[in-house]
Amino acid sequence: FKYFKNKKLIPQKKIEGNNNKIEVDNSAFLFNCIFDIKGDNNEIIISEFSRFNNVIFYIRGDNNKINIKKNVKFKRSGELWIEDSYCEIFIDDNTTFEGTHLAVTEPFSKIVIGKDCMFAYDIDLRTGDSHSIFDVKTEKRINYAKNINIGNNIWIASHVTILKGVSIMDNSIVATRSVVTKCFIESNVIIGGIPATIIKENIYWDRKRIYSNVD
Repeated sequence: FKYFKNKKLIPQKKIEGNNNKIEVDNSAFLFNCIFDIKGDNNEIIISEFSRFNNVIFYIRGDNNKINIKKNVKFKRSGELWIEDSYCEIFIDDNTTFEGTHLAVTEPFSKIVIGKDCMFAYDIDLRTGDSHSIFDVKTEKRINYAKNINIGNNIWIASHVTILKGVSIMDNSIVATRSVVTKCFIESNVIIGGIPATIIKENIYWDRKRIYSNVD
């Protein structure tokens, strides 16, 4: 880490275990962040020009990986939360967050987020339920964790929940207060509702505001 006179720019590190690695590029900026790790062989990589404000990196388990690519921004706050072993969070270039909770629970599950995505605030993504549900007749568990895959250029509006097993394809939008519970194989769609369904097709979006001409 680079060390600054302002203590809020020096991430708090509460690390217990062996062979845990945190790599932060010199061009990255972390303000009021916490690394809270208990376990062995965990890895956190933060790449060039990324910006993190009020973010908690929380890991409980072994052999987990958080990989943040170039120019990723958490503008307000966030939590990258891993509860078990062999889990992964991957965020690709130029993706931005206002306030998002990313929770990977149970071994071998992961959240993968593509390039140029835009997340608003009060957003929750989780790969599992953190507790077991069983079928009464078979006594078998019915709620194992599943991966979440978010494509490139996805806009997630505020107050959205995305649950285990969801995939969202490129150039799509998830409307405010939606609860997404299944995969969508179509690109260029608006998804909305509880549970979310496709409410509009053949769209694309841009971060720029285009104003209409008023006579």
